Parts: sequence; C-alpha cells; structure tokens
Amino acid sequence: MKRQHHEESIPIMRAYLYIACVAVLLLPLACAKEKPKVRVENRRAELIDVQLKRQQGSTINFNDVGGGATTGFVEVDRATYELDVKVEGLSTDATTFFTAEEDKQYGVVVPKTTPPSVRIEMR
Repeated sequence: MKRQHHEESIPIMRAYLYIACVAVLLLPLACAKEKPKVRVENRRAELIDVQLKRQQGSTINFNDVGGGATTGFVEVDRATYELDVKVEGLSTDATTFFTAEEDKQYGVVVPKTTPPSVRIEMR
C-alpha cells in the first residue's frame, strides 16, 4: 500500500520540478531592464529641431518636428543629456539637462512660450 502511494506522488513531484525549472529560466526575462525612450512633442506652430547631446558619444537629432506633431519613441542610452531646442525663425534656443534612466519613457515637450522653453515629462 505504501508503495502505491509513493508511485502516485512521482508525477506530482515531476510537475512541481518542471514548474520550478520554467520559473527559474523565465526569471531573467521578467527582470530585464529596458533602455530609456524619448520622444518630442511640439506644441508650437513652427518647425523645431531637438538635439540630445551626451558628454561622450553620439548626438540624437529630432529634425523638422512639425507644429502640433509628436514623434515616436526612440531608445537612448542611460546617461545625462543636454537638450537643445531650435525653433524655426527664432534666434533664441531652449536648453535643459536631464538624466535618462532604464525602464522610463520621457517626453520632451516644447510649449508655445516666448522665449522658447522646454520641459521633460516622465511617462
């Protein structure tokens, strides 16, 4: 009688072992960090150009963003960026700094202000 009980528990133990192995294999995927993402929202009527500049590395450009337009998200590296906004037909630029962190999305918002300004909205 004891032997029969032991044989019945083997499939249950195998199922638990299978579930535990799958969980261990999937855990790194659930904990993987995503690169930061940035997009530009132009609330002005004029075209704008936005540059994201890192102290070291390449510059990311969002060129000719139309009035009222919002770009798609672009992945960026985790870093501190200088953000420079040029508005078509104006000589004054808007500049700010921000740090892009993993698992975050950032909106670079250029409102209709005089002089031009820029703010970062974390989503």
